[in-house]
Amino acid sequence: MGAVLLVSLAYARTDVPSVQAKRLAHPPKSNADPSDPAWQDCPVATPFLDTFTERPAPDQTEGRLAYDEEALYALFVCHDSKPDQIIGREIEPEATFNGEDTVTLSLDTFNSHSGASLSKFTVNAINTQAETIAGGHSSKAEWRGVWKSWTKRFAGGYIVEMRIPWRILGYPNSKTPIDMDLNFDRYQAHTKTSSQWAFVTPNFNPQLLGHLRGILPPEKDSRSRWQFLAYDAPQIENGAFSNRIGVDGRYAVSSQQTALFSISPDFLNIEQQIAGVSFVHTERFLKDARPFFTEGGDYFNPIGEFEFGIPFYSNRIGPLSFGTKFYGQVSPNSKLGTMALEESNGSTVTFTNLQLNPDPTLGGSVFATTYVNGGSSDLLVGATGNKKWGQWFGHFSGAEDSVNNQTDAAGNVALGYQGSKFLTQVQGIWVDTSFNPILGYVPWQDRRGAYSYSNYSDTIEKGPIHDWNMFVYTPAFYQTGGIIQERGLQAGVTLNTRTDQSIAINRSITDYQSGTDDNWDIATTFNASNRFRQFGLEYLFGTQNSIPSRYLDVKGSVRVLRSMDIGLEQSILCFSPGARQSIATLGWQIDSKRSITGRFVDTDGFQNFFLSFKNAGGEGTETYLIIGDPNALTFAKRVSLKFVWAF
Repeated sequence: MGAVLLVSLAYARTDVPSVQAKRLAHPPKSNADPSDPAWQDCPVATPFLDTFTERPAPDQTEGRLAYDEEALYALFVCHDSKPDQIIGREIEPEATFNGEDTVTLSLDTFNSHSGASLSKFTVNAINTQAETIAGGHSSKAEWRGVWKSWTKRFAGGYIVEMRIPWRILGYPNSKTPIDMDLNFDRYQAHTKTSSQWAFVTPNFNPQLLGHLRGILPPEKDSRSRWQFLAYDAPQIENGAFSNRIGVDGRYAVSSQQTALFSISPDFLNIEQQIAGVSFVHTERFLKDARPFFTEGGDYFNPIGEFEFGIPFYSNRIGPLSFGTKFYGQVSPNSKLGTMALEESNGSTVTFTNLQLNPDPTLGGSVFATTYVNGGSSDLLVGATGNKKWGQWFGHFSGAEDSVNNQTDAAGNVALGYQGSKFLTQVQGIWVDTSFNPILGYVPWQDRRGAYSYSNYSDTIEKGPIHDWNMFVYTPAFYQTGGIIQERGLQAGVTLNTRTDQSIAINRSITDYQSGTDDNWDIATTFNASNRFRQFGLEYLFGTQNSIPSRYLDVKGSVRVLRSMDIGLEQSILCFSPGARQSIATLGWQIDSKRSITGRFVDTDGFQNFFLSFKNAGGEGTETYLIIGDPNALTFAKRVSLKFVWAF
């Protein structure tokens, strides 16, 4: 029996479209063909509304959805009045499809209306895939989950079909039909138009996601109960040979819960984030790409980056001897993430985070982390809360840290308003003088005060400017005794033209305890949405910490010979002697899995170079080869191999 989507075409600003799902007796033939019998009795999900104007997009899209015991199936028919201008460039899975034609299927199997359990599956016009799985997952295909897609061009546009197996998704156990959150999205590159079936506004309001009614997931969890991920990493460094071997094991407790253990996990990163030389007043925050922490990572992140700090910053963790974690949905309205680690130096770490969401407008979490190393110990406990009243929202978070019997606290309270294009909030923050948990990221200690932040985005229908964004940030923070820590005004505007040029102007007048930042920052990028033929220039001038300062950054990238990327960047900071950085990269994307990358970095006169080969991103054995060390300041005489297997 064909699946049916009953789509309401009537739309008002606060309407949430609702669809009724029906089961397929026979799956589609997977050839992106709307004439396939499986799609014939599926009414079309349309219209797609422009994300900014809220009007039907000029070039419409038709969405269809179906399911059976094995998988969900989605079909997008993307009409285009200028099909010769459809853009697809990226061939590497998990790429960022800036400036390319794409479609996205969004699904929250737990019907939370909060976005907390939302998975997204994106395909560009040449059938390159990217996905975000709810909860966070490893990059290895067999662990992340293999899904398939097909694309086809026709005279008036292009078609995308997706097949998403149930085993990729966590979902409620139910013997009766349930509801899920759903949306279809499209980006049209040559008009720079985002459109969507359920209008969730430019600021993304998850409460406006569409509803998929009456869907019955399979009773049996089709995932393998046990899965393993092993690696072997031999290397020669300065003439000495070493070899690291480790294994991760994952156990599917249920369709909603997962357990993970790791023995001598892989902590060698093939690539690093180059922090740059631009001046900052606090420690830089860097994302952690290590597999042990990315798997289920969203269950261990109770506090946002722009609050008093982050209670568990995994970059604080060094090489491990052993690690284990459990994460998943433990009830319809609660999630749990807990882990225990032992570092190679003998220290032990635990972290637990329980998230509670009684309804879409109310949520929070309680968390605790411990660190023990010999006679030293650190215990951090805390809680968060969130509440929405229509377009208004409130938030609080707080934590208490005990280090060797000395206790300090930190917290914040926020109140804000989120419209479709406008966001504003005021947030108060307090951090005790010695609050600095060993495993946390706390950029400021001894902090009292508040900040306001406002942001507005919109498009312009006619003229050279396509869209623009403006922000205003006003911090007012003090240390004990009324000493200024951060007080002033920061504001900026970004303009994106119809010729694909980005222009940003930022102004900062901010006092710090150590001095004043009084500067302008002007940046422009040509071909802003096309990294294969791009040039950018940034110039900052004025004072930083009351010292005359100039910062210049020039960068460009180009793709030649259809698959070879060349990038050059020069950064100069005239603030302290020798603050200069040059980066040159050369990349060859041989195919969707294989690539060769070389990079030269000169930072303040210290030179480093590395060359790497990668064969990864699909099923089967992954292979990495690296000459040098991307994490070193100067060139390291090192050759490393890494093999990864999933079984």
